[in-house]
Amino acid sequence: MKRLIAVSLVLLSLFSAAAGGTKESGVDVVTIWHSNSGRIGEAFDTLMENFNDTVGKENNVRIEAIYQGAANDVLTKVKATAQQSTSMLPDIAQMDATAALDMKGADYLVTCDEIGIDTSSILASALKALDSDRGLLAMPFNCSSLLLYYNKTLFDEKGIEVPETLDEFASIAPELGERDSNGNVTRYAFAGVPTTYELGTFIGSQHGLSYMVDAQNGHFGTPSKVLFGEEGTFRNFLEHWKAFYDTGYVNNVTSGVRDEFAAGRAASMLASSSNLSTVLSTVAGRFEVGTAFVPKVDEEATGGVNIGGGAMFSFSAKPGVKLVLEYLTSPESQLYWAEQTGYMAINTELYDTDGYKAFLSDNPQFAVAMEQTLSSNPEVVGIWLPSAYQIYYSFQSEIRAVTENGKDIDEAVSSMVAVVQGAIDEYRNQNGL
Repeated sequence: MKRLIAVSLVLLSLFSAAAGGTKESGVDVVTIWHSNSGRIGEAFDTLMENFNDTVGKENNVRIEAIYQGAANDVLTKVKATAQQSTSMLPDIAQMDATAALDMKGADYLVTCDEIGIDTSSILASALKALDSDRGLLAMPFNCSSLLLYYNKTLFDEKGIEVPETLDEFASIAPELGERDSNGNVTRYAFAGVPTTYELGTFIGSQHGLSYMVDAQNGHFGTPSKVLFGEEGTFRNFLEHWKAFYDTGYVNNVTSGVRDEFAAGRAASMLASSSNLSTVLSTVAGRFEVGTAFVPKVDEEATGGVNIGGGAMFSFSAKPGVKLVLEYLTSPESQLYWAEQTGYMAINTELYDTDGYKAFLSDNPQFAVAMEQTLSSNPEVVGIWLPSAYQIYYSFQSEIRAVTENGKDIDEAVSSMVAVVQGAIDEYRNQNGL
């Protein structure tokens, strides 16, 4: 009974948050549930305040933005609320790609096509990342790219070029690493273990374009079959990654990676471009931070990277929603958002403006994500899967099993195929597919 009461109270609080302020006389209140905190949260709050003071005020529309925790927390709360009453959903919810499969099948989602938003000025890769057999599921907003962050000061001191492939990375790892008199590693060449996000690039870029599952990674239909096993793309990645690890200078940490990099205990790491502002402030002058394209698995992996980050999913088609989405993706808003956070500016009208060019000139690290994205195949897209977070950790476990424990690569591939195929089959059975 106590558990039931507790759940009811949580749902009641969600309903109150969604409904808060919507009865203001003469004002169209647009409620947004979001996941922005810290520096990014401050930038988001500023955007909301600016809308309310300008465009919103002129059109009798006001945003009520409510922080709901991490992106996955927002999805959980949206689904819980929808089960009780779709009328209590927020007008907009900011969520990441892990929400896409659930939202694609949700009859309460209002697509961008239904809202009637002009997307002609939005970056093609950002649109592809959210394109589906239902149309454009959500409006791109906080878009990011995977980057290689590296200690530029160290690289320059040693005269080392940024690696373009994993094999090149393996060849320079001993030069970047450092050991004490007892042979203990005091500085690694790299820290981290790839997850689904990184594998979206490492697998997706192979042969110019490869998918992890069918239906174009689940964007056009519910996936039914795993592809990365039979096509050999995961095996190819594991072979090259193990060779990199076997240099002795890869630290298989799954948390605290940014701290290891900032402290100088790792010469490089992979992370989203959205982390750039935070990384720069964390390093705080200890060394110069460089950003570079993600190293390719091999010379044939020419597809580039997929768009990461999140988007604004809508549950209402009222005029205020369209106005808010147009504001968030306007050139002015996207320039401010990029400057403050490291997310990529997705409005292409910006690219030839003096303000944007000046920003990139003063902040060359920010330009790399955009250059990498523009040089990538826009068909390389993230994977939409059920049990996304569990699979995220399963990939890490298998990679560590291969590198640390010597697990046979073919066995690891078979294990991951079974995990992903099992999640797909279960989802299809539960939904009568």
